Amino acid sequence: MTLPRRTRTLLRRLLAALLAAAAVGGTAYAALGRPPEGGVAVVVATREVPVGAVLSSGDVTVRRLPPDAVPVAALSEPAEVVGRPAAAVLSEGEALTRHDVRTGSLLAGQPEGSVAVWLPLADPAVAEALSAGDRVDVHSPVDGRRVVEDVLVVAVRSGASSSSGLIGGGGLAREAGGVWLALSSEHAAAVAAARGADPSGAALLLAVHAAPHR
Repeated sequence: MTLPRRTRTLLRRLLAALLAAAAVGGTAYAALGRPPEGGVAVVVATREVPVGAVLSSGDVTVRRLPPDAVPVAALSEPAEVVGRPAAAVLSEGEALTRHDVRTGSLLAGQPEGSVAVWLPLADPAVAEALSAGDRVDVHSPVDGRRVVEDVLVVAVRSGASSSSGLIGGGGLAREAGGVWLALSSEHAAAVAAARGADPSGAALLLAVHAAPHR
């Protein structure tokens, strides 16, 4: 059966319109599927990663994102994260920042077998006067003997003020500060023994070495 000429013309126009719409849709899909031109290269997680898991090359990839979609401190190279533990739970597709992976350690650069030992300090002024990189001796308050000598301070936490929470108590209570020391296993055992009847260890005394002259 031959269709009327007017009907054939309408069908041709409808078909052309459908083909044009399909072409536009395909172009838009392709554009969405491609990385944005001039985008920023960012490391993203390819799957959910639990906190503490050591990241492998299969856990991350690099994608280009629009500049306004890139978080502050975003990482751009897989080498910056592969082999390091996740510091937070990572979601699939999440852009990784330097806060999402542990990029350092208290014992980075220390001799093999070193351990980090926390030593609380009763006097906040001592913690406030120290900083990472200082070297100290640890003395027993009982007889003044040197428990360990010339050990490295790798981190310091000054005491913080907080509400005492006691009924009728006024003012602020101050939490004890302290230091992290890089010690050998033998020195760590000596410090633990010196703490003795004072589990907090706050009675131990520190003698700070003078900074070397240049």
